[in-house]
Amino acid sequence: MVNLPQSVTENKWELRKEVKDIIKNFDSVFSKDKYDVGALRVEPQRIVLNSDLPVSLRPYRTSPVEEQEIKSQVEKLLQAGLIKESNSPYSYPVTLAFKRDEGKKTRLCIDFRKLNALCKSDSEPLPLMDSLLDKLSKANFFFSLDLASGYWHVPIHPKDTEKLAFCTNFGLYEWCRLPFGIKVAPAIFNRLIRRILTKYKIDFACNYFDDIIVYSSSELEHWKHLKTISEI
Repeated sequence: MVNLPQSVTENKWELRKEVKDIIKNFDSVFSKDKYDVGALRVEPQRIVLNSDLPVSLRPYRTSPVEEQEIKSQVEKLLQAGLIKESNSPYSYPVTLAFKRDEGKKTRLCIDFRKLNALCKSDSEPLPLMDSLLDKLSKANFFFSLDLASGYWHVPIHPKDTEKLAFCTNFGLYEWCRLPFGIKVAPAIFNRLIRRILTKYKIDFACNYFDDIIVYSSSELEHWKHLKTISEI
């Protein structure tokens, strides 16, 4: 989203062209669907537990319609390389949650409550809205970048993928990327994004979980900032 004064009219079309140019020039950066995600160029992340005793739970009972939906999503996750077939001693059940924009149960959820009870806490500070607003207060131009399926960009260490295994009525699978639902996911993800922005000396963008706001004082500066962040 680009915020412009209402008095500016002709430049609006110019700005739209600039956005199109960025999308065209950095096509590989933009996701085509929620399974089309890249991988952060970071060390695979560890999932540290307070106990080495595996937790294995039985699959939940699902209706034929729900099972077909789960199968469809699992197949897409496999094709995208986000999960793999597993023989892990760990096992957490799958359920479907209601998705408001679709008006039915289509949100794939893993019941990681037992895993979360074992996860070692992570004290990474999460973004404060007031601090973010202070950074944005003097800027005139803004662009919001939403990282598609944000956590899925984060690779998991091969030694820890078995801890993220989930069971269905048709097989056992484990996550190769950071899944939604584990309590340390927000801290891991925020730390990585913060360090990336710091590494590249990005002082014109801030993140609130998987949303990155690029902010600038002038129009020319703004397009330079967008180009820079697209190149990371």
